[in-house]
Amino acid sequence: MSGGIAACASHSLSVPLDVIKTRLQCEKFDDATVLGVGAAIVRREGVGALTAGWESTFFGYGAQGALKYGGFEFLKRCASASAGGDQSALGLLALVACAASAEVVGSAVLTPLEQIRIKTVSDSRYAGDSFAAAARRFASEPNGGLSSVASNLPVVYAKMLPYTAVQLVSYDVFNRTLASMSLDSATTRPAAALAAGVLASLASQPGDTLLSATNAGRCVIVGDDEDTTASPRPRRSPLDVAIELGPVGLMTGWRARIAHVTLIVFAQLLVYDAVKDVLASPR
Repeated sequence: MSGGIAACASHSLSVPLDVIKTRLQCEKFDDATVLGVGAAIVRREGVGALTAGWESTFFGYGAQGALKYGGFEFLKRCASASAGGDQSALGLLALVACAASAEVVGSAVLTPLEQIRIKTVSDSRYAGDSFAAAARRFASEPNGGLSSVASNLPVVYAKMLPYTAVQLVSYDVFNRTLASMSLDSATTRPAAALAAGVLASLASQPGDTLLSATNAGRCVIVGDDEDTTASPRPRRSPLDVAIELGPVGLMTGWRARIAHVTLIVFAQLLVYDAVKDVLASPR
């Protein structure tokens, strides 16, 4: 429950940044700064365009967060039981294995909803669709839709496994390290959450760009004038996209995303710990 509440709240609050980041990865803008892309979207499509895909984000990350955090805590308890019952004795590799295993399940649930979100943000055919309408359109797409979920899982894992492993493990390690310096939780938790957010963003950036590029629907070139050009973008294999983009291209939008992800992780981890504290407190 704590993980679902934390992930749902943090991802939903940062939807405008997510829209800007996704559009920047899928389209060409004259002004590629966060403010420039946001202003171009608002000027052409209205303020409401910055909330596109919020329903998919709300439901998808709510379920994924519950499975990710719940699975991580459960697997840590199992691992610590086999190591004598002391979670603080778990090594780095054991923590990474616990986090990655939990994310495998969480991402399997998240994948179709994340695909719908990207379509809603980047594909003009989905413009103005409600969540239910976008889900129906996605399910009915030929050679895609629900049949593409399994083929998209490797791409989603390329983003989410580094993201979750680095986020949860670094937060755990930083918290332990800072706590060993006799600092209280009011200091250790925010500092650890901030560091975890930055590291998780950078670790998962290539996978995030790959996910956006392989699921984009229309390619739009946006300039300062009022003309836009759009052309269908056929679906390509993740390997073809990765080769085409190269290492530098896979980091496209990292500046926008580092603010976006750090905000998400910072809020998510603090809300998660706060809800856990409330639920664990005696009644």
